[in-house]
Amino acid sequence: MRTNKRILPRLFSLALVFLLALTAAVPVFAANTPANTENLKITIHNNKGLPEMTESQFNVYQLFSGTPNRDSIPSGADWDASEWNNWSLADIQWGASIKEKDAQDALITALKALVPANTAWLDAAASNPFKKVSTAADLAAVLENNKENKFMQGFADFLMKGKEGGNSFLTALEITGTVDKKNTETTDDDILTYDLTGQGTGYYIFQDTNNPKDVTAVSEYIVAVMGTQDIDMKASIPTVDKQIVGGANGTTEGDVAGVSDYVQFKLIGTLPKNFADFETYEYIFHDTLSAGLTYVNNDKDHPLTVHVYADKTAMEADTALSQGTVPEANYTVSEKGSETEAPICNLEVKFDDLMKITPEPTAASYIVVTYYARVNENAVIGSEGNPNEVYLEYSNDPHDEGTGKTKEEKVYVYAFGLDLTKIGSDTAHGEGNGLPGAGFVLSKKDTAGNTYYAKFADKEDGSKVLTGWVKQSATEPASEGEFNVDKLIQDYKDAKKALVETKEAEKTNAADTLAKAKDALKDYLLESGVKGEIPDITGLDEGDYTLKEVIVPDGYNSMDDFELRIEADINTDGTLQKVVYTHGGKTTTYLGTEGAYDAAEYVGETVPADERAGRVKHFESGLLPDTIVNQKAPLLPFTGGIGTLIFYVLGIALIAGAVTYLVISSKKRKKAE
Repeated sequence: MRTNKRILPRLFSLALVFLLALTAAVPVFAANTPANTENLKITIHNNKGLPEMTESQFNVYQLFSGTPNRDSIPSGADWDASEWNNWSLADIQWGASIKEKDAQDALITALKALVPANTAWLDAAASNPFKKVSTAADLAAVLENNKENKFMQGFADFLMKGKEGGNSFLTALEITGTVDKKNTETTDDDILTYDLTGQGTGYYIFQDTNNPKDVTAVSEYIVAVMGTQDIDMKASIPTVDKQIVGGANGTTEGDVAGVSDYVQFKLIGTLPKNFADFETYEYIFHDTLSAGLTYVNNDKDHPLTVHVYADKTAMEADTALSQGTVPEANYTVSEKGSETEAPICNLEVKFDDLMKITPEPTAASYIVVTYYARVNENAVIGSEGNPNEVYLEYSNDPHDEGTGKTKEEKVYVYAFGLDLTKIGSDTAHGEGNGLPGAGFVLSKKDTAGNTYYAKFADKEDGSKVLTGWVKQSATEPASEGEFNVDKLIQDYKDAKKALVETKEAEKTNAADTLAKAKDALKDYLLESGVKGEIPDITGLDEGDYTLKEVIVPDGYNSMDDFELRIEADINTDGTLQKVVYTHGGKTTTYLGTEGAYDAAEYVGETVPADERAGRVKHFESGLLPDTIVNQKAPLLPFTGGIGTLIFYVLGIALIAGAVTYLVISSKKRKKAE
């Protein structure tokens, strides 16, 4: 990475050299008034993305003074700025910033000593254009004959740093600007106006002295001042944005994703307005993933791509990412940092020279990088989310080395979890006591109806962590990435039934079979502890889930499948607004802050004030609480008990009654005959 070895106050903080012809080629400005010596003002319009301008942002120098040559000006007062090309400044003299004869001689001597072969902004094959300069008019003539950007940029830079010791040849005037903050309807962030009426017409240099730490660029202005003029700050810096493709609720700033889910990111970079003034342009995306996301590489289904678009319209139209593809030879991709630490940069996409890539970019182009990351078991759950950010490093000086840095742009990925407790319907294992020994598997279905089972791993503290989802195999043997979990569940149930029905002498073998069946399920099984606590399930996406009871505690009936739904709303800025949890027809809503309570947000719920704080706590933690109930099995009578005797007595009575009825009916029929 290049660094500027000559970072001095001459490195100015906007971008580009705004060059104007010094005699006949005065530029066209909009909405200007006729030139005069009583109303000399320069108004500099800022560009979005640059730091706000300040009253002392520019050093102002007058290099030359002169008298307006009005010979070709049309008669009458109503003429616009386009007519300025028909006249110029005559009688060129040294300006107020270089009045001392010693300073003038030092400048001329230094210019004559330049060696074109050793001076980047001069034509190495030509002779020194300043060798015959002796007056201000001579110097102005040389500049008029060499109006290309490279030459003028080099000359302005030479003025600012060319003196021995790095001091400017010029002395700044004591002029303070006036800053006017513009409203959001304009393209300006702000404007800065300098009143030069007291200084008179002439050629001025405006040296930008800002040098923010993280947003740097270089800017020098040479301007012919003959009236009130507006300068649209051609200077600008590139910008960068990070988006999530297909984010939740239609936003590009946030998304909800669970463990093993893929998230596609889009990095969008722009270029400065003075891009064409650079000979080379270094451009680097520095992307940082949180510990809960892993960059996916070497995956043909989830590739990293780079595109160059002519403008914003072309970029937005290419939803299939099929246009402007940049060959891999034009850039390098490297990974830095790690998943478990806080890295400075996880992913770096670097262009050594953006000028040489294909397709060739322009100042209006958009540079787009897309890539995928996968949510891993380190994902943070709850409203904190998993932030991901990017910043750009870019060349900031058209005629020297050096790079600047944009501010970071963030997006967020959220995940959630379940905090479940198992209880029985009886007092012994009811609320507050819990029901141990129950075992569950968690599953979900995709849009095609395929079933996926949650797979867990044991942590050192004895808890479980969700590591991914396994697709239920529809074939035997199972295809790659699939498994027949349903068979494992059925094997366990069959072994349990066999143990109950096996004779006492064979119980040991049946128990071993049951233990093996349970062990085969261990990667999918969640068991309730002594207080009925079920291990927290973290890293869940939005969607519908099913908790199925596989192990039923003795003395309890098997429960129905526990169906639940998780939904979330994300604000347009990527922050999490609320989480909605639904089970058994009951909906519970968790808002971001207690102060944000609004009855309408709670989907018809009436939430007491003292309960809202608890809702906020669960929202922040990301764990959605619920209780699962098993019904106590009814106590049926044993053989020979009083219950059975009652059935016998009732049965005999009914039979006796039926016999009596038949006998009486038979006698009545015989009498009737």
